[in-house]
Amino acid sequence: MLDDREYMRAPAYRGRWSLTIWLVIVNAAAFVVQNLAYAAFRADSPMAISPVDRLFALSLDGLKHGYVWQLLTFQFMHGGLLHLILNCFAIYMFGRDVEESVGKRRFLTLYFSSGVIGGLFQVLGALIFQVIEAPMLASRFGGEVVGASAGAFGLVAAYATLYPERPLTLLLFFVLPISMRARFLLLI
Repeated sequence: MLDDREYMRAPAYRGRWSLTIWLVIVNAAAFVVQNLAYAAFRADSPMAISPVDRLFALSLDGLKHGYVWQLLTFQFMHGGLLHLILNCFAIYMFGRDVEESVGKRRFLTLYFSSGVIGGLFQVLGALIFQVIEAPMLASRFGGEVVGASAGAFGLVAAYATLYPERPLTLLLFFVLPISMRARFLLLI
């Protein structure tokens, strides 16, 4: 009924790609570059830590050496193809609506600040477990961290906050459909 009014219709053509699509493309391109760099390095010494990880993956040692750019670069690296696919899927599914609601600038601020804050918590965990000398936990938190998971979870949290009553159907183990309201994503 309201769709017959021109001012109530969604635009039929959106000329530019959204930032959500660009984030997915940049993550995929960075994954290709990362794996090409790994392949070139592994040919020389297959057991050593790659300089790509040492310079761009987030780690406590890297931040101690002043590599503050790692707080951004680790968000574009991934531990494998499945890791990339799941993160890009979450960014795509939840990022489109969040970007449309909050605008491009706030969307990027939300995404990158979520990634930085998640990375800082990871590094803080590494520091705490080193100080209290918990070797099993320190080894879990102390290595290099890669992935867009913190940024993707920031988008999921924003989506659940903006649209708490929106129904969602998720596939548990990629098989079992589970329906819920978006607000329950925050609990999960």
